[in-house]
Amino acid sequence: MSMLLFQAVPDTTELPPPAPEVPDTLAPADTLQGQQPWDPEQAAAEQPHVSPMEFRLNTGFSEAMNDSLLRWEQWYNMAERRQQQRGTISYRLGSHGRNDAMIYRAIEPRHQHVTFEGIPVNDPVSGTLNSNWLPLDRMRSYEVHTQGIRYTSEYSLRRYYVNSPLTWINFEDTRRNVRRAEVILTQNIGRSGNVELSYRGNNDDGDYRRSRLDGRQASVNYTHYINENWTAQGRLLYNNMQLQESLGYQIENPEFFDFEPLSTLAVEPNGSSTYRNSLISASLYHRPDSLSPQQSRIHIYHQRNRRFFSSSVDTTRHRTLGVGIYADTHLNTGVVEFQPLIHAKYTGADEDRSMSLTLSNWTEFRGGVRLGLDPAQFVRLGGWAYADYRSDGRLGYEAGYRIDFFPFGGLNLYQSLAVGEAIPSIQQMYWESEELIGDPDISNEQIIRAEGGLTWQTGIFSSLGLKAYGSQFISPIVIEPDSGTFINIDSYQSLGGEVFAEIDTEFFETGVSATVQQYFSTSSRPENVFLDQSGIRNTNRAYFFYKNYFFDFATFAKMGAVATFSPNSFHSSTYHPGADYWDPLSLDAPIPSYYRLDLHLSARIRSFILLLTYENILDGVGQAGYFETSRYPMPPRRFRIGLRWVLRN
Repeated sequence: MSMLLFQAVPDTTELPPPAPEVPDTLAPADTLQGQQPWDPEQAAAEQPHVSPMEFRLNTGFSEAMNDSLLRWEQWYNMAERRQQQRGTISYRLGSHGRNDAMIYRAIEPRHQHVTFEGIPVNDPVSGTLNSNWLPLDRMRSYEVHTQGIRYTSEYSLRRYYVNSPLTWINFEDTRRNVRRAEVILTQNIGRSGNVELSYRGNNDDGDYRRSRLDGRQASVNYTHYINENWTAQGRLLYNNMQLQESLGYQIENPEFFDFEPLSTLAVEPNGSSTYRNSLISASLYHRPDSLSPQQSRIHIYHQRNRRFFSSSVDTTRHRTLGVGIYADTHLNTGVVEFQPLIHAKYTGADEDRSMSLTLSNWTEFRGGVRLGLDPAQFVRLGGWAYADYRSDGRLGYEAGYRIDFFPFGGLNLYQSLAVGEAIPSIQQMYWESEELIGDPDISNEQIIRAEGGLTWQTGIFSSLGLKAYGSQFISPIVIEPDSGTFINIDSYQSLGGEVFAEIDTEFFETGVSATVQQYFSTSSRPENVFLDQSGIRNTNRAYFFYKNYFFDFATFAKMGAVATFSPNSFHSSTYHPGADYWDPLSLDAPIPSYYRLDLHLSARIRSFILLLTYENILDGVGQAGYFETSRYPMPPRRFRIGLRWVLRN
């Protein structure tokens, strides 16, 4: 049963020709001299015919979600959504809008990279991914690739082509001032162009001291269909966020913490930070004919990133301006698909506002190819290779393969292997502050990653399977706890796995899963010993949703619950606010075991979608509260309401 809601929105919608202006037959005769009689058929023929361009997934990537799914779900940011997905160990900081982190399929936060149709969105200095910059409500697709030495994902936004002007209004609120309000306006300009304007405001007063934030996101996008083969696009995307920084809370023993916000003191009573970034891009897309999806694309872009942080412990600043170009294409030769790509970017630091950087500018190059091969019905092969260069003399690379077997029915067996070297971030080499210090002589991280498993679609099961994965890190980079210096330590492994069973029928969706991750090391070095003894991270999830039409098909509703249970205590990663960086080492006490239950309801009533979420409803039932990150308590029970309204003007 389809859950697509707004049939006038998809890319395939075609705009009818505008009504021609009929000459005024009562006008004086001399006003029509020298003009040809008006011919309605000729006027219609002169209007350009437009078939909106479909997008194409990257070779070897899989689609994790799309706009059809996102219409029915209520997520503040990507971190909140991924917390409820199998394969994830979450480290959230308690209030929405923070730089929350995830270990995803045993891949640590520093090795997770996201691109916006090929343009990097990670911070150019720290390499940090802040998922609040990803505009969830306007995403057309989010695709992932987890078999490489990094977790790599890419998202694209809707490319509108509408019959009439369209307005989206999204609003969410809670009793404690967690608000998100968004307006999207789009309309065609003639037959060949579409303009889109959007604005979003994010707010969270927080339940604990020094946890308030105010964020804004705005964008302007213009798409122009040059002809059946070429489409041009211009975009401006702006983000701004102002946050109070607590540096955690004064918690002597997490096991006996009372989770009383008013009596809990912040470590830093006056800390604050501001983010600001913008992206201006000009893009060109090509397809061989009107029936084919996008084949090639090229982006020329300009980025600005700024982060200021202030506290009694440390003050950091960096502001960078970057100019880059990205291009890729898909080439098909029989059973083989190639996707070569190239990326080049120059970044300069504003010396007056980058007091925490000792490097003034740098240039980065990346070239690579992805390929897919289907030699037979029961086997699929994939491969990828990249080479990286940075102007400070650093070289990196990655190469890997994946092989899938489909022996019978819906059974899929797969195995992958990747090797490579990751270049240290600018921050890891050239950072200088009271809290953290970079090392220009630090070594590249060498990574070997393997993954394997099986999934089976059989009977009532839409997905049944297990996966195992892990990475070997040689010369891994961590923060030395005593000195605050980025250092290389001895080798360690990050291993994990998941088992799952999922059912998706016409009337209900349900599933269970278990995800585990653990570090291993045989070295006697203190940092390695800590990782080896930091505990098993085990997150178990279960969900059930009922869906159906109600009131004589006037309403479609989906309602259910998601439960999370972490039975083990373990050491979470540490967030360093001054550097906006997550590190696997910690000096804090381990977080206790916890459980959580969330209720969800979404209902479509004509042009409305009503979304209700009751979060953490077991708060105070057997546990006073819980942590996902040491020193950052999660919010208590709360109710969220959301409304999405589409106006076809």
